[in-house]
Amino acid sequence: MTTTTYGLLALAPPLLAIVLAMTTRQVLVSLFAGVWIGAMIVAGWNPIAATALTMDWLVEVFRSPFDTKFIILIMFMGAGAAFIHRSGGILALEQWIGDRVDSARESQILTWLIGVFIFFSSYTSTIVTGNSTRDLAQENRSSREMHAYTLDSTTSPVATFGPVSSWIGYQVSMIIVGFEAATVTASELGMTPFGLFLQSIPWNIYCFMAFFMVGFIAITQRFFGPMLDAEWRARSTGQTIREDATPLSDVSQDVGEPSDKNPTLVNFFGPIMVLLVVSLVSMWWLGGGHNPGVGISEAFQETDVALGLLYGSFAFMVSGFVGALGYRTMDLETASDTIIQGFKTMNIAIAIIVLAWSIGLAAEKVGTAQVIVDVMVGSGVPGSFLPVIIFLAAMFVAFTTGTSWGTMAILTPLAIPLGYELVGPSILPVLVGVLFGGAIYGDHSSPISDTTVMSSIFSGSDHIDHVNTQIPFAGTAAGVTVFVLVLYGLGLQTAYVLLPLALVLTVVAVLALNKFDARRKGLPEVMPSADAIESGEVDVDAVERGEVDGNNGSHDHLTLVPVLAVTVVVVYLALVFGFAVIGS
Repeated sequence: MTTTTYGLLALAPPLLAIVLAMTTRQVLVSLFAGVWIGAMIVAGWNPIAATALTMDWLVEVFRSPFDTKFIILIMFMGAGAAFIHRSGGILALEQWIGDRVDSARESQILTWLIGVFIFFSSYTSTIVTGNSTRDLAQENRSSREMHAYTLDSTTSPVATFGPVSSWIGYQVSMIIVGFEAATVTASELGMTPFGLFLQSIPWNIYCFMAFFMVGFIAITQRFFGPMLDAEWRARSTGQTIREDATPLSDVSQDVGEPSDKNPTLVNFFGPIMVLLVVSLVSMWWLGGGHNPGVGISEAFQETDVALGLLYGSFAFMVSGFVGALGYRTMDLETASDTIIQGFKTMNIAIAIIVLAWSIGLAAEKVGTAQVIVDVMVGSGVPGSFLPVIIFLAAMFVAFTTGTSWGTMAILTPLAIPLGYELVGPSILPVLVGVLFGGAIYGDHSSPISDTTVMSSIFSGSDHIDHVNTQIPFAGTAAGVTVFVLVLYGLGLQTAYVLLPLALVLTVVAVLALNKFDARRKGLPEVMPSADAIESGEVDVDAVERGEVDGNNGSHDHLTLVPVLAVTVVVVYLALVFGFAVIGS
């Protein structure tokens, strides 16, 4: 923690990076500027010393074993994804699923559904789901922006309370730190750290709303904000990405066209299954799960997440290499070249992630988080309004630093002692739930978040376009969460009342914003399919002249994909709440 107070100047590094990124669309330059201005503040406005300090901070992130492992696993993931694409695995999937998913709506719902299954790691979810559905979304004219949003909102919100995930282990470790900061024991509080986590699940209202919104919007096809324009562009013109946009990664361009020589689903599902199995088993083993008396939850709490995913990503790459040679879709030279090209697809991503970590370090050095906490959590705050204040503080810290895990590390040791002193143990599940939800808001909205960057990469979206189209959706979920937490402060303090109320308010908000924005822009309230437009069922010229009835994009809702998706999601949420009930 910083020992020097810089006041409101502490907000300059992240805010400068965010403003520059949003206005110039030059993410790398913007991030570097944010790091450098932080170094200027620390170095007493000496530009030479600040430049030297900036270099030190860039190097310092590689001194973290976690960060170094993550950089390497990202490279392995890029190579594995290149094999899935170039060996014909993606082509085989398209041929197999083409008749089953025949609209942008169904491709979006399928992406939402796959995200539920990859619950153990947000990074892996982004990579696997993005690679398996990107071309399908492209074929059915779903915008890259919508694909990126769907990826981003089915990663962290699912992993944060997945039955077994690296997130749970990390979050429980943060609760333990909070206990230590409050100088209390589990026996004094009447709950273990893991038990407190389970009790906090119903209070993670933002994550439930963010995840629910994706499915609701995909099923109803009711968009608003910049996403409405992006989806209309994709459906009516076939341009799934803005004409002058710069996607962070284009697999076809970067690694070549897929092989049509003996395409097989084994080259798609095989490496993905290897990735899942090796990652899970490695994390379980590294956490001591093979030792007598060590349960699954304890093993995942104690594991080395980055190392487990590193093993999984290496196996992912190797299995793709072996499959390509085994099914003779590539020769040895082409397979070796695919590894190199796969590494190259991650170059920009790695640069952005390193700079994002560096700006987080700059924010730590100047005390950004402490300034935010001091402003938002002052003396004399009524205890019942502490949850909404902690949620807002977590949102702002996460947005300005771009890290949900960093936000949890910063705020959990502050929130738990504060809640314990002001109210007592009863408020701790509420504070933990809203804090974790507010932290994940940053993963969805901040242009300097690593998961936001990864969603742009694996959807092939322009990064700033992804951020601009996602912020109104994330802001809607956050706004509903703030509203119900204000109700909590006024005395309505039952999660199983506030959570259903939040769902209803989210539906109302989406429908109202969709109706207002569609009418304002003269676009259909229910987005029509590409087939409806091509067949003439929807007259594009009439729409662009403003002659729309607002509902000419109706869909058949009771098809296989949405029914299956809703069923799986309901079962998944039942399991999640089952864990929460056990914790209570």
